Amino acid sequence: MTEIILFIGIGILIIGGIGLLIAAFRTSILWGLAVLLIAPVAVIYLVVHWQDAKGPFKLQIIGLLIIVVVANMNDGSSSHIVTSSSFSSGSISTYRNSSLSSPKTLDQQFSCDGRQHCSQMRSRAEAEFFIRNCPNTKMDGDHDGIPCENDSRF
Repeated sequence: MTEIILFIGIGILIIGGIGLLIAAFRTSILWGLAVLLIAPVAVIYLVVHWQDAKGPFKLQIIGLLIIVVVANMNDGSSSHIVTSSSFSSGSISTYRNSSLSSPKTLDQQFSCDGRQHCSQMRSRAEAEFFIRNCPNTKMDGDHDGIPCENDSRF
């Protein structure tokens, strides 16, 4: 949902920029070319021709505010994309040691890091930890407390 709002904000920002270009070209071809080719001239155009440029400028500000708000809402949350850093050699050794550890130490090895799906888990113990301790997990479709029942890896 936040991605859709982010794209809407970017779209509004782009529409405002196009509107500013149109307003500049309506004033004169020189203003239009200057705003198009030299970015700081857009600020000068806004000051000199405020009445013509205030509508598109407001659209740009609204688009920018939407982008900033959505970016701050997502700050600290993880996306569904698994990065290569999560498969470092340190995580592999942690995985090997976790299969030999007792259940008490398993809980200490895992932490809620935003992962939600079975495909992002390395073991059933890790999936069980996430189901018990982390919000917004999507690993227990029938809500019986057993995660990743159809995952053949575990």
